[in-house]
Amino acid sequence: MNRLRQFFRRSSLDRELDGEIAAHIQEMADELMESGMSREDGLLTARTRFGNRTAVFEQSREVWSFHTIESFFRDLRMGARALRRTPLFTAGAALTLALGIGASAAIFSLINAVLLRPLPFPQSDRIVMLWERPPERISTAALGPSRQHRNPTSSLNFVDWRDRTHSFAAMAAISRFPMGLSGYGSPREVESLQVSAAFFHVLGVPPLFGRIFDTTEDVPNGPRVVVLSYPLWQEQFGGERSIVGRDVLLHDDPYKVIGVMPEGFDLPADRAEIWVPIQITGRASASEGRYLRVLAKLKPGVSIAQAETDLIAAEHDIARERPAFNRDWSATVLTLYEQTTGDVSTALLLLFGAVMVVMLIASGNVANLLLMRSTHRRREIALRAALGASRARIVAQLLAESSLLSLSGGALGIAFAFLGLRAIVASLPALAVPRSEAVHIDARVLAFSLALSIFTTLLFGLAPALSFSRTTPGAALKENSTRATSGGGGRMRGLLVVSEVALSLILLIGAGLLSRSFRNEVGVNHGLRIDHILTLRMFFAPARYANDQRRARYVEEMLARVRSVPGVLSASSVDILPMLGTVSGSVFRRSDRPEPPEGYWPAADYVIVSPQYFSVMGIPLLRGRDFNERDTMSLEPSIIVNQAFADKFFPSENPLGKRLDLDWAIRHGVIVGMAASTRQTDLKVAPEPTIFLSQAQSPRYFGALVVRTALAPSAAARGVEDAIRTVDPDQAISHIESMEQVVSDSVARQRLESLLLAIFAVLALVLAAVGLYSVLAYSVALRTREIGVRMALGASPLQLVRGVVRDGFGLMLPGIAAGLAASLVLTRLLDSLLYGVTPFDPLTYAAVSLLLLFVGIFASWLPARRAAAVDPAGSLRAE
Repeated sequence: MNRLRQFFRRSSLDRELDGEIAAHIQEMADELMESGMSREDGLLTARTRFGNRTAVFEQSREVWSFHTIESFFRDLRMGARALRRTPLFTAGAALTLALGIGASAAIFSLINAVLLRPLPFPQSDRIVMLWERPPERISTAALGPSRQHRNPTSSLNFVDWRDRTHSFAAMAAISRFPMGLSGYGSPREVESLQVSAAFFHVLGVPPLFGRIFDTTEDVPNGPRVVVLSYPLWQEQFGGERSIVGRDVLLHDDPYKVIGVMPEGFDLPADRAEIWVPIQITGRASASEGRYLRVLAKLKPGVSIAQAETDLIAAEHDIARERPAFNRDWSATVLTLYEQTTGDVSTALLLLFGAVMVVMLIASGNVANLLLMRSTHRRREIALRAALGASRARIVAQLLAESSLLSLSGGALGIAFAFLGLRAIVASLPALAVPRSEAVHIDARVLAFSLALSIFTTLLFGLAPALSFSRTTPGAALKENSTRATSGGGGRMRGLLVVSEVALSLILLIGAGLLSRSFRNEVGVNHGLRIDHILTLRMFFAPARYANDQRRARYVEEMLARVRSVPGVLSASSVDILPMLGTVSGSVFRRSDRPEPPEGYWPAADYVIVSPQYFSVMGIPLLRGRDFNERDTMSLEPSIIVNQAFADKFFPSENPLGKRLDLDWAIRHGVIVGMAASTRQTDLKVAPEPTIFLSQAQSPRYFGALVVRTALAPSAAARGVEDAIRTVDPDQAISHIESMEQVVSDSVARQRLESLLLAIFAVLALVLAAVGLYSVLAYSVALRTREIGVRMALGASPLQLVRGVVRDGFGLMLPGIAAGLAASLVLTRLLDSLLYGVTPFDPLTYAAVSLLLLFVGIFASWLPARRAAAVDPAGSLRAE
C-alpha cells in the first residue's frame, strides 16, 4: 500500500532522493577535506567514488517504483507524440478500426439482448413450451420451415396433458384473443392473452400490486377479471392505483381489474396488454380445433428428454381414445429460450460472423499501414537498438502506439455502434426480432468492445512490431534514406492483402446469395394485387353480437357504409389477413366418396371472407361465382375453393356443384366457385389447398376489413373509420395500414438481414481495395528509382502500367481462389435462410468474382498511373 502511495508521489520522491544523493556525496567530500584535501579535489574524489549518479538514482527508484507500469505510461506518451506527428495516418487508421469495432459492437448488442441474456423469469431454464406434432400426411408448410413440427393443441388435449403427465410442476394454456377496450377514453383494441391461472406461476413473476388469477376464476362461466400490463395501466388509466377493484369494459362486458404486472413483464415474442382467464372446460368438443399454445414448468431434476417422453406417452393414450382427431399425432417439448430465439439465432450469428470478418479486414489494413510506417522508421528503431534498447522494449513501444490506435478506434466505434443500433432497431417492425426492445449499449457490450480493441492491438500491432524489432542496427544505419525504406515486411504485406481479398469475397458471395434470395421472395407471384388496399383489424364484440345472424348483419352493414365512402372502390372482410404468418385449418371429406378411415380425413386451410373479397384483393375467379347477398344462413352454405385445392382433390373433375362435409362451424356445403391460388401465410410458402367460406354463413368474432381505394390508402383511412363508427361508435380498430405495408412487414427481417450483410460486404470490398491500393502505391513509391532507370533505358509507360497491374493480379488471384474455396464450405450455413437459390449458385460466385477482380484492377490502375508519370531525371537526381 505504501508503494502504491509512492507511485502517485513520484515528483516529490525524486526530489527527496536527489537530495539524499547530494547529501551523501557532500558528507564524503567533507571527510576527505578533513584529511587534508582541498574542497575541489574532495568533491571530485567523492563523486568519483560514488559512481554514476544517474545510474544510482535509477536503481534506487526501482526499489520503490512500479517499473513496468511507469514504462507502459512512458511508452504511451511517446506513442501519442509519434501519432500526433502523423495526423493523417492516425485518423485513417483510427477510422478504419472504428468502422470494424462499431459494426461488431452493434451486432453484438443484438446478440447480447436476444441470445445471451437469460429470460427475465426465475428458473427460466425450466420453463418450456409444449407442442403437438402433426402426422406427415397433414401438410404443415404454412407454419414455415422452422415450425413444421410445432402445432397448437386443442382444449381437450390440454386438459389431458395437464392431468396425465408427471414431469411438470405447472402447466398453462395460452390463446391470443384481441379485445375491444372502452369506457376509458377512445375505444381501442388491446392485445390480450387468455391464459390459465397457472400462467403467472409458471413464469414466477408476482404482480406490481393487486393480485393474479386463482383457480376459482379460471373455470367455465367464472368471474370476469383482468390483469393489466404496466404500459396500458400508465397510458390508458394514468397510473392510478385506484383502478384495482374497478370495472372496465372489454367487448362491452364488465371485467374487474384485480392487478397490474410490473414494467417489462411479457412473454417473449408474444406481447400482451391485458390477461384474462381462459376458463377451459374439459367437456369441449374436439371440433373446436387446435388453437392453444401450452406453457409449462419442469419439476426439479426433470430433463427435456424425460418430459418429452412423458408427454408423448400421454399423446399416444389420447390418440387411442379419440382417434378421429388425434390419430398418429405426437408431441414435442422446447425450452422457452429455444422457442424465443430459434428463428433468429442463425441470422444473428451469421451477421456477427460477417462483422468479425470486416473487423479482420480492417485490422489487416491497419497492420499494412503500420508495416509501411515502420519501414520508414527503420533508422529510428536501429538507433534505439544501438543505444541499448532491448528487443522487448522496442516491441513494447510499437505495441503502445497500436494500443492508442485501437482504443481511439474503439471509442469512436462505440459512437458508431450507438447510431447504427438505433437505425437497426427502428428498421424492425414489432416482433420481427424477439426481445429487440431490450437492445442497448450496456456494460457487457462495452466490455466486448474493450476486449475487441485489445484483440485488434495484438492482431495488427504484434506482427509489425516483431518484424521491425529484428532490425540490425549497423545495416540500417548505413542505409540511405531511400534504400532504408526498401526492406522488410513486403511478403507480410502481400499476405495480408491476399487474406483481405479472400475474406471480402466470402462476404460478397454471402451477401449476393441473400440478396438474390430476398429478390426471389419479394418477386414471387403471391396471387394478390396489394396496391391501393387499406386494411383495418378488429374484433366484433360478442356481448352485442353473440348471435351469429346478428354478427353477420353487423359486418354486412359496416361494409355497406364503408363502400359508400368517397374514394372507396370496393370493400370486404377476411378473418385472417394474408402475410400474417398464420391461417386456420381443419379436415373435410367429399360427400360423394366413401368416408375415409377414422382419423384420416384430408385437411385444408380455411379462410372466411365476405362478398367482393376476391375483387378487392385482385384474385381471379376461374370458375363459378363469388359469394353474394343470397348466401345466407337459411340456405345451404356455399364454398369457394382455390386452384391448389381443385388440383389436389379434383385433379380431373370440375369441382363446381360438388359437396363437402366439413369439420367446422358449418358441417357441409356446396362448391360454387374456384379462385386462383394465392399465398396466405408467407411469401416463401407455396399456395396450400384452401376452402373459402362466407362470413354471412360462418361468421367469426374477429377479422379485418380490406378496402380498395382510388386514392392512397392513408387518404381514405379517416373516412373509413368514421363510417365504421356510424354503425358502432364503440367499435375498437387496430393496425390501420396499407396491404403493401403488411407484405413489407412480413419480410422485414429478411430485408434487414440482406441489407446489413450487403453493407458489411461492401465495406469489406472497399477495405480490401484500399489495402491493395496502399500496398501497390507504396511499392511504386519504393521503386521510384528503379522505375526511373527503366524509363531512361526505354521502357514505355504502358509497360510500367502493365507491370504494376500484374503485381495487383498476383495478389488478387490467390485471394479469389482462396475465397472461392472457403465459400463453398461456409455458404452451407446460409441454406436455411435462402429461398429460390442454392448456397452454390454459380451465377453469384461468378458475378462476385468478376466484381472483385474489376475493383482490384481499378485499385491497381491508380498507382500504375503514378508509376507511368515518374520523371526519370528527377528520380535519379533525388537518388
